[in-house]
Amino acid sequence: MKLMPSIAVVTLSLLGLAACTSAGTKSAYVAPATVERASSQQVRTVQDSNYVVEVESIARQRGVQVHWINPPTKRIYATR
Repeated sequence: MKLMPSIAVVTLSLLGLAACTSAGTKSAYVAPATVERASSQQVRTVQDSNYVVEVESIARQRGVQVHWINPPTKRIYATR
């Protein structure tokens, strides 16, 4: 009699696994649209001088010296 509950658990587990594998092969993946680079726009990366000045002035007030290893940058989109 102790065998019957364990057989039921194993059977339900196998049915559950079988249901998961037959759920379908459709995927939620959507391919990204191709982006063509517009010839009228150019992107330049320049140093964000406003941020640098702000951080350095706060550092001076606190008596700290700042050495920029990777200075902050921003993108500028120029249209022709």
